Amino acid sequence: MRKILVLLTGLLLLAACSTTPNTTSSTSQGSGPAIPTQPVAITADHVSDQIVIGYQNSGDLPEILSALGGARVIDTIPGLKAALVELPSGTNASLALGILRAKNPRGLRYAQPNFKHPLPTPQGTAVTAIGTAAAQTGLNDPLEAQKWDHDVMQAADAWATDMDGQGTTPDGSGVVIGIVDTGIDATHPDLAGAFVQGYDATGCLNLANNVIPPDADASQRQFIHGTHVAGIAAARGNNSQGVAGVAYNATLMDIKVFCGPFTSDFTIAQGVWAAITDADGDGIVPDILTMSLGGKGYGQVVKDALDSALTGYDVTTGQALPAYDDGTGGGTAGDGIPDRTVTITVAMGNSSQDEVQYPAGYPGIIAVGATNAQDQKADFSTSGGHISVSAPGEDILSTWPTWTGQYYYRISGTSMATPEVAGAVALIKQFLPAATPYEIRRLLESTADDIGPPGFDRGTGWGRINLKKLVDKVKTAQTEKGGVAKVTVSTENGGLPLPAVDVQLLQNGKVKYLAKTNDQGEAIFADIAPGTYEVMVSGQDITDFSAMATWPFERTSWDSDGDPNNGVTPGTLTVNAGSDITAPDTLPATLSTTMQVTIEWAGTGDPNTPNDLDLAILEAGLGWNTPKVSSGQQSPFNQDDDGTGATASETYTLPASHTPSEATSWPYIVSVDATSASQDTQITITVTMNGTTKRFGPIPIAKGSDVYTNYAAILSALLGGNAGFTNLLTVY
Repeated sequence: MRKILVLLTGLLLLAACSTTPNTTSSTSQGSGPAIPTQPVAITADHVSDQIVIGYQNSGDLPEILSALGGARVIDTIPGLKAALVELPSGTNASLALGILRAKNPRGLRYAQPNFKHPLPTPQGTAVTAIGTAAAQTGLNDPLEAQKWDHDVMQAADAWATDMDGQGTTPDGSGVVIGIVDTGIDATHPDLAGAFVQGYDATGCLNLANNVIPPDADASQRQFIHGTHVAGIAAARGNNSQGVAGVAYNATLMDIKVFCGPFTSDFTIAQGVWAAITDADGDGIVPDILTMSLGGKGYGQVVKDALDSALTGYDVTTGQALPAYDDGTGGGTAGDGIPDRTVTITVAMGNSSQDEVQYPAGYPGIIAVGATNAQDQKADFSTSGGHISVSAPGEDILSTWPTWTGQYYYRISGTSMATPEVAGAVALIKQFLPAATPYEIRRLLESTADDIGPPGFDRGTGWGRINLKKLVDKVKTAQTEKGGVAKVTVSTENGGLPLPAVDVQLLQNGKVKYLAKTNDQGEAIFADIAPGTYEVMVSGQDITDFSAMATWPFERTSWDSDGDPNNGVTPGTLTVNAGSDITAPDTLPATLSTTMQVTIEWAGTGDPNTPNDLDLAILEAGLGWNTPKVSSGQQSPFNQDDDGTGATASETYTLPASHTPSEATSWPYIVSVDATSASQDTQITITVTMNGTTKRFGPIPIAKGSDVYTNYAAILSALLGGNAGFTNLLTVY
C-alpha cells in the first residue's frame, strides 16, 4: 500500500528523511528537472521575516542557514533544540518554508512560522477609577465588597476553611504563579512583596541576563494587562489595600513576553522554558503558569515547551527537568523522575465564536472561558470542545499600574477569568503540591457550579468554578490521575514517520483532544483523561495548521481495519491512569492515499495519422516512464494511445508496491512527452485522489516538445489556474 501527496503548499514540519533539492540545486540523478521551490501558504498571523526551526544538533545550524541563503540565527532555546531565524532580504516566511521543504538540509527537525499572538484587548466598559468601600469579608481589603466575582465563587467561605484542624486556611502560601504576559508593575502597593525574580523573554527591558528583579515595574509604563491579571490571581490580602487576589498569599513570577502589540511563538516558548528551567539560578520555578493570550497558529516550539512543563520532562530529550525532580510529595530528589509538574491555565479567547485558539487548544491545558455577573457565559467568550471550566471575566476589578494614577480598574475578557482559575489552582497546590495537571483539572471540573446546559457544554465547560466546593474536596485529597497518550503515524509503505498530521481523540463522537505529529511522527497528549478513545488520524490538515493549507480532497484518513468498503474505521486507544511520558499508552497508525493521473487530448480521427502523446511520470529514483518506456513499477499505465482516434487518453495508477520518494531524493513528477506528436494540441489532466476528482486544463502542448519542456508548461498552467498545485507527487 502507499501514501501519495500532491505537494501544494509545502510542509510546515519536515520529514527528516526527505532530501528533495530546490530549483537551483543540481540533481545527481540526471533524470529530470530541478524541483521548483513553492512558497508555503500561511493563513495565521506571523512574523513575515522570521521562522522557527527545530534542529537535531547545534552543529546542523550552519547547513540549515546556508540553505536559506544568508539567514541568521537571532536566538536559540538549546534545551528545546529550537532557533529563531531572521530571513535574508527578499525572502519571507512563506518562501523560506518552501525552500526548506525542497532542500530539507541535514539536521532539520521542523520549520514553522513564528506565529503572532496579539496583545489582548480588554472587553466591555473598562476605564473608570474605583473608589473605596467597606469590606464585607473576613479580609480588611477595602474594595473587596465590590468584588462580585469573589462572591459568586464563594471566595470568602473558601478562605475561612480550616484545612487541617489547626487553623491553616487556603491562601496560596508557598505556591509560585508565573504570569506569562505584558510585564507587571510590581511596585503597586497591592502587589509589592509578592514577587520572586522573573524573566524578560523580549529583552526589551535591557536587564542583566533578562532577569526581572522582584518589585520592579516591568510594564514599561506602557502595558496594563499583566498588572490587572496579576492582581486577580494574587493581589495581597489583609493588607488594608484595595482588593485581594484569589490566592492572596501566593508568590508571583513575572514572565514578560510582550514588548509591543504582539508576541510570538518563539518568545512565549523562551519565557516558559526560562521559567521552568530556573534560568536565573535562584532555585525557584513556577508551580502554575497562567497565559491570558492566544492566536490561531499551532506551533511546535510552544507545544514542546508546554508539554515539558506539563510532564516535568524535557520532551525533546526525555530527561527530567532538574528543578522538578526535587523530592516533592514524598518523591526522591535527583532520581530522574519528576516529583511535581506545572499546571497551565490559558484563556479561551474573546472572539465569541466556536473555534480553537492556541495555546488553549493544546492537550493538557486548562482552557478557561468567561462568565458574567448574571452567572451566564459572557457574550464575548470563545467556545469549543477543549474548554475545561469558566470563571468570572466581566467587569472584574483588579490592580492597575500606578503610573496611570488610577491603581484599580474594572475590565473584561477571558484574560480576567484565566487568573481567577490560576488562583484556584494555587489553593489546591498549597495542600497538594505533587498533584498533576489532570488531577487539578478534575478537581476544578468536579466542583464547578453547572451554570449552562446540564453536564459539559462548549460555552462554559464543566461550569463556573466554586472555590468553597473546591477546597472542601481538596481537604479529602480525593484526586483522579490522568495519563499520557502517544499516537505514532507513519507511511503504510516504508514506515516513514509523517509530521504535521492531525490526530484527534474522540469519545461519544465528540473530539476531546487534538494534537499534531512532530518530526518523529508522534502526536503527544500530555496528562489527559483516562479512558477509551476513538482515534482519527488525518493527513495534511487544511484547518488551523496554517502551512498545511492544501487541497481538501488530498486529505486522507487512517482506516484502522483496512477495509475500504465500510468507510473509515477509527482506531481505538485506552489511556490508563498513571501512564506518563516515559511509558505512554501508544497506538501506531498509518496513512495511505489512492491516486490516478489521466491525460486526455484530441486525436486525428485518422488511423493512418497518429497524434501520439505520452503521459510521462518521473518515478522516484527510476527516471521518466511512459506507456512506451516503462522501467517503473508493475506496468502502472493502462494503455499506449497513439492518438489515431477522435479522442485519446492515457492513465497512470500508482501500484501498491513502489519506491517511497521520501526515502529517496526525488518526488514523482507529471509531464507529457510530445516528441511523436503530429500537431500542436491541448490536454486536460485529471487527478483522482482519495475518491475525489479534479480536472485541470486545457493546457497547450507543442508538437515535438519533450518531457522537460512540458513539465515546465504544465507546472505553469496548473499554478496559474489552480493556486497551490505544484505538479509534484511525494510518494510515501
